Amino acid sequence: MPSAGTSIGILGFNSSGTLVSPPAATTPTPLQTGQIAVSLPPANGAAAQAITMSFGNSTQYGSPFGVNQLVQNGYTSGQLSGFTTSATGIIQGNYSNGQSKNLGQIALANFADPQGLQSLGNNQWGESFNSGAALIGAPSSGNLGAIQSGAVEGSNVNLTSELVNMITAQRNYQANAQTIKTEDQITQTLINLR
Repeated sequence: MPSAGTSIGILGFNSSGTLVSPPAATTPTPLQTGQIAVSLPPANGAAAQAITMSFGNSTQYGSPFGVNQLVQNGYTSGQLSGFTTSATGIIQGNYSNGQSKNLGQIALANFADPQGLQSLGNNQWGESFNSGAALIGAPSSGNLGAIQSGAVEGSNVNLTSELVNMITAQRNYQANAQTIKTEDQITQTLINLR
């Protein structure tokens, strides 16, 4: 291996500035036009690493330097700007650089006896002996339900009929309360007759 700063070969260019020959050195060895392979022994005694350098797109023009072609193989940094959820529960993050990445997946749980779940308050339920162990899986798999993203559940009752039923129940309560009040007055009158 040549020491640092030692020339290892010569690149040949034709009159139009295009590369025509690889380095003409015995070490490293030329592979094809514009490519050389170098074996670098690390300082810590580990196995040598083979590095291939390609000069195939190199040119030598007698003019000022200019960028002829720009190839991007990465993306600029981005911040999470929003997310979407698929019907299978996969949460996909959308970033400000135009990229989208899967962040995770929502899991659903089912129980042998959902009526046996223990109420924890605040609309929370916990596993109990009666409910059995939780059967966890991905949405839309087995007998688990699906997930609908960005939707609001509509009313599952007829609001008009429920309002009429509520008014009827309120009138029934008022009539019953009046009956109890009348019975109380009769009782007081009977007690006062003694």
